[in-house]
Amino acid sequence: MKSLPAASIMLHVGAHKTGTTSIQAALYAVTDDLAKQGVTNLVADGEETANGAARAVQRLPRSGSSGEPVSYSVWTTLAEQARAAGATRVSISAEAFAVSEPVVIQKIIEDLGAERVQVIITLRPIAKILPSQWQQDLHGAWQSTKFDDWLRQTLSDTRSSKGIGPLAIPHKFWFRHRHDDLVRRWVDAVGSHRVTVIVVSDHDRFELLETFEELLALKAGTLPRESASRNQSMTLPEMQIMQRYGELLEETDLGRRIVQQSRYHKALRILRKIRPESDHDARLVIPQWSLDRVSAVQEEILKGIESSGVSIIGSLSTLQWRPAAQHGSEEGGLVQSIPPDELERITARMLKSAGRRLGLDGVPETSGEALRRARGVGSRRYLARLYSGGLRLVRMAARLIRLRG
Repeated sequence: MKSLPAASIMLHVGAHKTGTTSIQAALYAVTDDLAKQGVTNLVADGEETANGAARAVQRLPRSGSSGEPVSYSVWTTLAEQARAAGATRVSISAEAFAVSEPVVIQKIIEDLGAERVQVIITLRPIAKILPSQWQQDLHGAWQSTKFDDWLRQTLSDTRSSKGIGPLAIPHKFWFRHRHDDLVRRWVDAVGSHRVTVIVVSDHDRFELLETFEELLALKAGTLPRESASRNQSMTLPEMQIMQRYGELLEETDLGRRIVQQSRYHKALRILRKIRPESDHDARLVIPQWSLDRVSAVQEEILKGIESSGVSIIGSLSTLQWRPAAQHGSEEGGLVQSIPPDELERITARMLKSAGRRLGLDGVPETSGEALRRARGVGSRRYLARLYSGGLRLVRMAARLIRLRG
């Protein structure tokens, strides 16, 4: 494997759930050491990553927020810093770039300088990403839909986007993870000779760090190995607790107030303080019924990448991974491994802790009161989804107007 050309801008665009957090944490931790070795690692002001800048150029709010778009100056500042870096290599890493539409990608490349940009795309098997993305929604967006239901819906239409009138509406999951389309979008902008795909190995957790060291011509061992464990996935018991916690956020007055105040209030961190993770806890894999469907989609993705002409580090056959064993029922979902009384006790403590952190008063309903009110929750969720879908269309139209206007 060769290092990227001197004075190049390494633009690591994800994909999501492929070790991006570990890479970004490692690069940020040794910023000064990188500079001594001729590498400038650029991040958004006040962050450890460039995700804020990626959201800014897309005219999107910060992740987990429905507020105003990130100030566009966050992007222009980072782009100016990249151009000013001169003869040194530049590192920019943000998985938020993976959801950039073609018109945005062209703007990114123009602002950074097409002659210097080298696009890096990290990939893992779809069969591993599906459980990982669902659990991200579970503790990030308070999605309490059962894994089996979510998976059936996600696999029902695997197009990265679909047309509604003049608009091409991205699919929430597949616009990120139809990796053949992701590769194609960036190849169309910079050419296949400027795109490198890295197939991430789960057998050697340091291999990805070593690969980035070689790409940036860094001394071996420069990137700290302890960052390889960042953003660790949840276990099955943790998912079960987080799913019930999400239901309580919808069902209780305190929960709804918590969501209104802040979606991201470190719920998983609170949980792991209350109930430390155990080595005996199992992890989620896709259920038996989905294996053939997932494999067929992965095969389509693999063929698209193979035909793209990009450079590939690692073996594409690794992307065809299928789980050898099942955790959970034939139909998927979570195993009931937490006693009901313990489940209610832990989630109630999490609600109280989150409320205290946000300066909210009030005691959550008891589990019995919440369950008695649960009958009406389904209809409220349905109406909420209709509202959310309509609001998403309006925001998409406004975003396109901002980008092209």
